Amino acid sequence: MRTLLSRLLVALFGVAILVPSVGCSILGGRPDGDLQLASEDDEDSFDLSKGRRQLAIQTARVLPKPEFGVTPEVQAELDRFMNNDRATVERVLKHNPERIEKMEAVFEGEGVPTELLSVAAVESGLNPSAASPAGARGLWQFMRTTATVYGLKVTAKQDDRLDPDRSTLAAAKLLRDLFVKFNDWHLALAAYNAGGGAVGKVLARNSSADFWDLARDGNFPGETKKFVPRVIALSLIVSDPSRYGFSPIAAG
Repeated sequence: MRTLLSRLLVALFGVAILVPSVGCSILGGRPDGDLQLASEDDEDSFDLSKGRRQLAIQTARVLPKPEFGVTPEVQAELDRFMNNDRATVERVLKHNPERIEKMEAVFEGEGVPTELLSVAAVESGLNPSAASPAGARGLWQFMRTTATVYGLKVTAKQDDRLDPDRSTLAAAKLLRDLFVKFNDWHLALAAYNAGGGAVGKVLARNSSADFWDLARDGNFPGETKKFVPRVIALSLIVSDPSRYGFSPIAAG
């Protein structure tokens, strides 16, 4: 049986209900205008023990599931979904799992937790044709540079960012790379939004590696500070709708 997440998120396809207009992220344009690649060299250095941990993560077949808790920031996003955006969430409590099952299979094939599918819901409302004013396209709102590095063809005649299967594979690989780099799903999500280079620089100038401490101290752009708890809040709701006052998804 597929997860409750799959049953709920699939209803979003074809209805961009989490974005205000034509597919840009519900939080607006990216601070850096693109996803900086996980392979970029940052100005931070890694000690030997960290290098060994990264090697262990990189060679792991399946990455660990995210440990998402309810911080004040996450609670604020939960409140928004349960109150101001309640009608929006209720519209997605439907069942039509074929497409989302394909996305789940892709993530499972890359060893990436399927809870992270909520990134696409926040980024594009799971609208495969979403386009932002900054030039990001598709379910995962890839910019051209990152898309091509992750194997997507972007030409005048073909744009693989609009292909749900190919773009989901690219997103799974990117999320995997970001987790390998930062060994933390909160920081990986921040890097998905702000760029891996930007997060690396934040870590280099701070003694803490805790996303919440760093965000509360003003180290991330406002969009990133909202993006991470919003992804977490949506993931929590769709994994257990009744807990947050929504009707459970009917078995299908």
